Amino acid sequence: MSLKEVARSYGHTAGVTTLAAGYNSRDALLLSGSDDRTCRIWDTRTNKSVGKISGFVDDVAAVDFVGENSIAVACGPTICIYDQRSVGISAQASDTTAKIKQADNDSEIMAMSTRGDFIAYVDEDGHLSVCDVTDPENPARFTGAHEELASCVCFHPEEAIVATGGCDNQVRIWDIASEETVSIFKAHPVGDANRLVNPPFVYALDFAPYEDCTVVSGHADGRMMCSSDDGSFSWHECHGYSISAM
Repeated sequence: MSLKEVARSYGHTAGVTTLAAGYNSRDALLLSGSDDRTCRIWDTRTNKSVGKISGFVDDVAAVDFVGENSIAVACGPTICIYDQRSVGISAQASDTTAKIKQADNDSEIMAMSTRGDFIAYVDEDGHLSVCDVTDPENPARFTGAHEELASCVCFHPEEAIVATGGCDNQVRIWDIASEETVSIFKAHPVGDANRLVNPPFVYALDFAPYEDCTVVSGHADGRMMCSSDDGSFSWHECHGYSISAM
Protein backbone atom coordinates (compact mmCIF):
# COMPACT_ATOMS: atom_id res chain seq x y z
CA MET A 1 0.00 0.00 0.00
CA SER A 2 1.30 3.44 -0.90
CA LEU A 3 0.32 6.68 0.80
CA LYS A 4 -0.28 9.92 -1.03
CA GLU A 5 0.31 13.34 0.49
CA VAL A 6 -2.95 15.31 0.54
CA ALA A 7 -1.86 18.54 2.25
CA ARG A 8 1.14 20.37 3.62
CA SER A 9 1.25 23.20 6.16
CA TYR A 10 4.03 25.71 6.78
CA GLY A 11 4.82 27.94 9.74
CA HIS A 12 7.47 26.50 12.07
CA THR A 13 11.06 27.62 11.52
CA ALA A 14 12.67 24.49 13.01
CA GLY A 15 11.86 20.79 13.27
CA VAL A 16 8.40 19.71 14.43
CA THR A 17 8.87 17.46 17.48
CA THR A 18 5.32 16.66 18.56
CA LEU A 19 1.75 16.55 17.22
CA ALA A 20 -1.72 16.03 18.71
CA ALA A 21 -5.08 15.68 16.96
CA GLY A 22 -8.23 17.27 18.31
CA TYR A 23 -11.40 15.35 19.18
CA ASN A 24 -15.14 15.92 19.61
CA SER A 25 -15.81 19.62 18.92
CA ARG A 26 -12.13 20.12 18.07
CA ASP A 27 -11.76 17.27 15.59
CA ALA A 28 -10.70 19.63 12.78
CA LEU A 29 -7.80 21.01 14.81
CA LEU A 30 -4.19 19.90 15.11
CA LEU A 31 -1.54 20.97 17.61
CA SER A 32 2.18 21.06 16.87
CA GLY A 33 5.27 21.79 18.94
CA SER A 34 8.68 22.62 17.58
CA ASP A 35 12.35 23.20 18.25
CA ASP A 36 11.63 26.83 17.35
CA ARG A 37 10.10 27.02 20.87
CA THR A 38 6.57 27.64 19.69
CA CYS A 39 3.26 25.77 19.70
CA ARG A 40 0.83 26.18 16.82
CA ILE A 41 -2.86 25.39 16.32
CA TRP A 42 -3.81 24.32 12.78
CA ASP A 43 -7.18 24.08 11.06
CA THR A 44 -6.98 20.90 8.96
CA ARG A 45 -9.81 22.10 6.73
CA THR A 46 -7.74 25.03 5.47
CA ASN A 47 -4.23 23.76 6.39
CA LYS A 48 -3.54 27.13 7.96
CA SER A 49 -2.22 28.13 11.38
CA VAL A 50 -5.02 29.68 13.45
CA GLY A 51 -3.09 30.12 16.69
CA LYS A 52 0.48 30.45 17.91
CA ILE A 53 2.10 30.50 21.35
CA SER A 54 5.63 31.93 21.38
CA GLY A 55 8.34 32.59 23.90
CA PHE A 56 9.02 29.22 25.53
CA VAL A 57 12.45 29.07 27.18
CA ASP A 58 13.10 25.50 25.99
CA ASP A 59 12.17 23.35 23.01
CA VAL A 60 8.58 22.08 23.15
CA ALA A 61 8.61 18.39 24.12
CA ALA A 62 4.89 17.57 23.97
CA VAL A 63 1.50 19.12 23.21
CA ASP A 64 -2.08 17.91 23.64
CA PHE A 65 -5.69 18.97 24.03
CA VAL A 66 -7.08 18.55 27.55
CA GLY A 67 -10.50 19.10 29.10
CA GLU A 68 -13.18 20.98 27.18
CA ASN A 69 -11.25 24.06 26.07
CA SER A 70 -7.64 23.77 27.18
CA ILE A 71 -4.26 23.10 25.59
CA ALA A 72 -1.28 21.59 27.41
CA VAL A 73 2.31 22.34 26.37
CA ALA A 74 5.28 20.57 28.01
CA CYS A 75 8.50 22.54 28.06
CA GLY A 76 11.44 21.69 30.33
CA PRO A 77 10.17 20.69 33.79
CA THR A 78 6.79 22.45 33.37
CA ILE A 79 3.46 21.80 31.66
CA CYS A 80 1.73 25.07 30.75
CA ILE A 81 -2.07 25.12 30.41
CA TYR A 82 -3.81 27.57 28.06
CA ASP A 83 -7.42 28.41 27.24
CA GLN A 84 -7.65 27.55 23.56
CA ARG A 85 -10.38 30.15 23.04
CA SER A 86 -8.01 32.96 24.00
CA VAL A 87 -5.01 31.79 21.96
CA GLY A 88 -4.63 34.13 19.01
CA ILE A 89 -2.03 34.52 16.33
CA SER A 90 0.50 36.03 18.74
CA ALA A 91 -0.10 34.58 22.23
CA GLN A 92 2.84 34.40 24.64
CA ALA A 93 4.09 31.48 26.71
CA SER A 94 3.42 33.54 29.84
CA ASP A 95 -0.34 33.73 29.09
CA THR A 96 -1.11 30.57 31.06
CA THR A 97 -4.24 29.70 33.01
CA ALA A 98 -2.24 27.21 35.12
CA LYS A 99 1.14 25.49 35.40
CA ILE A 100 2.03 21.95 36.46
CA LYS A 101 5.54 21.74 37.87
CA GLN A 102 7.79 18.80 38.64
CA ALA A 103 8.20 17.86 42.30
CA ASP A 104 12.00 18.22 42.04
CA ASN A 105 11.59 21.29 39.79
CA ASP A 106 14.33 20.37 37.31
CA SER A 107 13.60 16.97 35.73
CA GLU A 108 12.64 17.56 32.08
CA ILE A 109 9.27 16.25 30.92
CA MET A 110 9.67 13.99 27.89
CA ALA A 111 6.11 13.07 26.87
CA MET A 112 2.49 13.32 28.00
CA SER A 113 -0.96 11.90 27.34
CA THR A 114 -4.40 13.30 28.17
CA ARG A 115 -7.79 11.85 29.00
CA GLY A 116 -10.61 14.17 30.03
CA ASP A 117 -9.21 16.63 32.59
CA PHE A 118 -6.20 14.43 33.39
CA ILE A 119 -2.63 14.57 32.12
CA ALA A 120 -0.15 11.71 32.49
CA TYR A 121 3.48 12.65 31.91
CA VAL A 122 6.92 11.06 32.12
CA ASP A 123 10.33 12.59 32.70
CA GLU A 124 14.03 12.09 32.05
CA ASP A 125 14.48 10.41 35.44
CA GLY A 126 11.98 7.67 34.54
CA HIS A 127 9.05 8.81 36.69
CA LEU A 128 5.34 8.81 35.85
CA SER A 129 3.05 11.51 37.24
CA VAL A 130 -0.68 12.16 36.77
CA CYS A 131 -2.39 15.49 37.37
CA ASP A 132 -5.95 16.83 37.23
CA VAL A 133 -5.80 20.17 35.39
CA THR A 134 -8.54 21.48 37.69
CA ASP A 135 -6.09 20.96 40.59
CA PRO A 136 -2.68 21.69 39.02
CA GLU A 137 -0.90 22.25 42.34
CA ASN A 138 -1.19 18.60 43.36
CA PRO A 139 0.21 16.19 40.76
CA ALA A 140 0.64 12.56 41.89
CA ARG A 141 4.05 10.99 41.28
CA PHE A 142 3.64 7.22 41.08
CA THR A 143 5.70 4.74 43.10
CA GLY A 144 8.64 3.27 41.20
CA ALA A 145 10.26 4.38 37.96
CA HIS A 146 11.96 3.26 34.78
CA GLU A 147 15.65 2.54 35.25
CA GLU A 148 16.50 5.06 32.52
CA LEU A 149 14.78 7.99 30.82
CA ALA A 150 11.05 7.47 30.22
CA SER A 151 10.22 8.37 26.63
CA CYS A 152 6.50 7.78 26.03
CA VAL A 153 3.18 7.48 27.86
CA CYS A 154 -0.41 6.60 27.00
CA PHE A 155 -3.75 6.51 28.87
CA HIS A 156 -6.00 3.52 28.33
CA PRO A 157 -9.16 4.90 26.65
CA GLU A 158 -11.52 3.23 29.14
CA GLU A 159 -9.71 1.47 31.99
CA ALA A 160 -7.92 3.23 34.88
CA ILE A 161 -4.43 2.29 33.70
CA VAL A 162 -1.51 4.04 32.01
CA ALA A 163 1.30 2.58 29.89
CA THR A 164 4.83 3.99 29.73
CA GLY A 165 7.98 3.10 27.82
CA GLY A 166 11.60 3.97 28.42
CA CYS A 167 15.25 3.67 27.51
CA ASP A 168 15.55 0.70 29.89
CA ASN A 169 13.79 -1.29 27.09
CA GLN A 170 10.73 -1.69 29.31
CA VAL A 171 7.00 -1.22 28.85
CA ARG A 172 5.26 -0.65 32.18
CA ILE A 173 1.54 -0.78 32.97
CA TRP A 174 0.47 1.35 35.93
CA ASP A 175 -2.71 1.25 38.01
CA ILE A 176 -4.05 4.78 38.59
CA ALA A 177 -5.86 3.94 41.84
CA SER A 178 -2.81 2.44 43.60
CA GLU A 179 -0.28 4.62 41.73
CA GLU A 180 1.95 1.56 41.27
CA THR A 181 3.28 -0.65 38.47
CA VAL A 182 1.18 -3.75 37.83
CA SER A 183 3.06 -5.25 34.82
CA ILE A 184 6.52 -4.94 33.25
CA PHE A 185 7.48 -6.20 29.79
CA LYS A 186 11.06 -6.00 28.55
CA ALA A 187 12.39 -6.06 25.00
CA HIS A 188 15.60 -8.07 24.80
CA PRO A 189 18.35 -7.13 22.32
CA VAL A 190 18.78 -9.32 19.27
CA GLY A 191 22.33 -10.46 18.54
CA ASP A 192 25.09 -8.68 20.48
CA ALA A 193 23.51 -7.53 23.73
CA ASN A 194 26.25 -4.95 24.19
CA ARG A 195 25.83 -3.20 20.86
CA LEU A 196 25.26 0.54 21.11
CA VAL A 197 23.57 1.09 17.74
CA ASN A 198 19.77 0.91 17.90
CA PRO A 199 19.15 -0.92 21.19
CA PRO A 200 15.45 -1.75 21.78
CA PHE A 201 14.57 1.50 23.59
CA VAL A 202 10.80 2.09 23.69
CA TYR A 203 9.99 5.21 21.67
CA ALA A 204 6.23 4.84 21.10
CA LEU A 205 3.30 2.82 22.44
CA ASP A 206 -0.48 2.54 22.45
CA PHE A 207 -3.14 0.28 23.89
CA ALA A 208 -4.45 -2.38 21.49
CA PRO A 209 -8.09 -3.53 21.17
CA TYR A 210 -7.20 -7.24 21.15
CA GLU A 211 -7.59 -9.89 23.84
CA ASP A 212 -4.09 -11.27 23.30
CA CYS A 213 -2.39 -7.86 23.16
CA THR A 214 -2.80 -5.25 25.87
CA VAL A 215 -0.28 -2.75 24.52
CA VAL A 216 1.80 -2.48 21.35
CA SER A 217 5.14 -0.67 21.39
CA GLY A 218 7.60 0.65 18.81
CA HIS A 219 11.34 0.40 19.49
CA ALA A 220 14.61 2.01 18.46
CA ASP A 221 15.80 -1.17 16.72
CA GLY A 222 12.80 -1.13 14.36
CA ARG A 223 10.77 -3.83 16.10
CA MET A 224 7.16 -3.77 17.21
CA MET A 225 6.27 -5.64 20.38
CA CYS A 226 2.85 -6.85 21.52
CA SER A 227 2.47 -7.38 25.29
CA SER A 228 -0.25 -8.83 27.53
CA ASP A 229 -0.60 -10.75 30.79
CA ASP A 230 0.38 -13.90 28.86
CA GLY A 231 3.76 -12.41 27.91
CA SER A 232 5.08 -10.57 24.88
CA PHE A 233 6.21 -11.28 21.34
CA SER A 234 8.04 -9.13 18.81
CA TRP A 235 8.11 -8.52 15.08
CA HIS A 236 11.79 -7.78 14.52
CA GLU A 237 12.98 -5.33 11.90
CA CYS A 238 9.51 -4.08 10.97
CA HIS A 239 11.32 -0.90 10.03
CA GLY A 240 14.91 -0.36 9.01
CA TYR A 241 15.41 2.15 11.80
CA SER A 242 13.69 3.32 15.00
CA ILE A 243 9.89 3.59 15.31
CA SER A 244 9.33 7.04 16.77
CA ALA A 245 5.53 7.35 16.61
CA MET A 246 2.40 5.18 16.43
